[in-house]
Amino acid sequence: MRRISHPFQLGLLGLLLAAPVAIAVDNRSDVPIVLKARPGGLNVVVVYSSECPISNEYSPTLKALAESLPKSVKIVGVSVDYDLPEADLARHAKEHGLPYSVVQDKNSLVQMLGVTKTPEAVVLDDQGKIRYRGRIDDQFADRGKRNAHPEHSDLKEAIAALLGGQEPAKPWPTAVGCPVPVRPKLAAGPVYTKDVLPILQKHCQDCHRKGQVGPFSLDTYEQARKRADDLASLASERRMPPWKAVPGFGPGYKHDKSLSNAEINTLVTWAQGGTPEGNLADAPPPAVFSDEWTLGTPDLIIEPKADFSIPASGNDVYRCFVIPTNLPSDVYIRAAEVRAGNRRVVHHVLSYVDISGAARKKDQSEPGEGYECFGGPGVEVHSGLFGWAPGNEAHFLPDGIGVSLPKGADVIMQVHYHPDGKPETDRTRLGLFFCKTPVKQSLHNSFAANMRMEIPAGDANREVRARWKVPIGVTVLSATPHMHQIGRDMAMSFRFPDGRVENLVKIADWDFNWQLTYWLQKPLDVPKDAVLDVVSHYDNSASNPRNPNKPPKPMHWGEATTDEMCIGFVAIVKTGQDLTRPGEKDDLGLIMRTQWEAEGRKYQEEAKRRAEAGGKNK
Repeated sequence: MRRISHPFQLGLLGLLLAAPVAIAVDNRSDVPIVLKARPGGLNVVVVYSSECPISNEYSPTLKALAESLPKSVKIVGVSVDYDLPEADLARHAKEHGLPYSVVQDKNSLVQMLGVTKTPEAVVLDDQGKIRYRGRIDDQFADRGKRNAHPEHSDLKEAIAALLGGQEPAKPWPTAVGCPVPVRPKLAAGPVYTKDVLPILQKHCQDCHRKGQVGPFSLDTYEQARKRADDLASLASERRMPPWKAVPGFGPGYKHDKSLSNAEINTLVTWAQGGTPEGNLADAPPPAVFSDEWTLGTPDLIIEPKADFSIPASGNDVYRCFVIPTNLPSDVYIRAAEVRAGNRRVVHHVLSYVDISGAARKKDQSEPGEGYECFGGPGVEVHSGLFGWAPGNEAHFLPDGIGVSLPKGADVIMQVHYHPDGKPETDRTRLGLFFCKTPVKQSLHNSFAANMRMEIPAGDANREVRARWKVPIGVTVLSATPHMHQIGRDMAMSFRFPDGRVENLVKIADWDFNWQLTYWLQKPLDVPKDAVLDVVSHYDNSASNPRNPNKPPKPMHWGEATTDEMCIGFVAIVKTGQDLTRPGEKDDLGLIMRTQWEAEGRKYQEEAKRRAEAGGKNK
């Protein structure tokens, strides 16, 4: 074990030896390790990883706990990141404000304590006996699944019970977090250099490299080897890479980062077979990633006027920044590229076009840069623009297709922030690329939505459907499913007038934190009177840890976190449109708006008749 010092604390040896007890710490398996507390006191060992996002998110919780403990209780952090430079671990402890010592372990102490996850806590008494081992509290139900209403501070409650002479009510609650890295194994099988590294370069390193959104890097053999079991597990469950579309359901997509069955089998076999490194001569050249604009220099770069501050902890933050374009004339956009200012906290970005000035007014009504906006921009927009999530690749639309950006328009950039355990700042930029060739077709967004949805309290599998009847022949370029917190699954398909069905996309395990736009490999022509069908299911039960209401309440359509949505978006162009022809108009948006206004009037008339009928029956 190596001790890591930072400016405001001693290491583990210094901390524990300050108490009048005998302490031995050693990596040799034949030397016992005793971590007795001072007489009548307790020692708390928190096993953590600076590369585990759940560990990092617990930093404020652990800081508050450490500062509240009596002097008879000592707390120490044990990092499993044994291959990281000591300076990096010390810097991490300082940045996260950890008010206790941290040490670096090479698994011997962690294995002795029986710890398997990070973060996980162990409480030892003055006889060196483990009295508690498990989770810190119930903020997380699973990896990537936060409880909307945590109730139990297990570690704090266990310490209080032990200090009071009682046994903890739950001395062994299962921890939720990242697996402790595995030690090297010697066995045959696929090798890293020839078999595994190409998979990581293709599917993982875009996010899992230094300075990017991934919580740890996968640039080296050692970084992959120590996480081999976890990589194999997450790949087998198709939880990583974060590609939610069910394989084989739709027509195939551009930028698909999902793993093939053969690639998954390679990772699993490599982990089970001992993670051999192989011959360095067989390794492919390092993957080249651009940390600047991948499509070249944008024609227009827009960004907020000032940095935005993200707190160390708490709920995710959704912020809309309103940015004037000051364009002197109308233009068409063929691509947009997002450059996240701080990828540690930027989860995804959506952008919209506003020509009404409504977003400016919302911005002015709230202090600071931008305004709070969950679910959408909160104003009626001219059109959607583009979106980005980690792993998405910026790309140009096909020649002859563009997104309209009127002169003088504002761009609304909605950024989803995820606190990472320490205060952060961000200023994300959006680069716009103008069409260089004549635009024949203007890209628009349409959708099927059910704004009358009702999800009763307690219903764990409520089905909600939505439909949109296509008013004119269109060509579909992409599909984007959208729900809120209690969504379970969603499928989008087109039903043609002749009865034929063309599937677009299906999400079998909805996660609000991973919303992607699925660009079709080949555009899909859809005739007039075809129907876009959306079928979704919701879990509004008390057993759903993501349910924002406890106890569950009936849920309806709305923008708030306690509301829900059922929308299937499609990006479309008018089939056969050629705006270069004299007299040709970009009327697809008007056609759809007229259709939606008619649907709205129909709904209002039906609601009025139902109300009148109800009054007569009283």
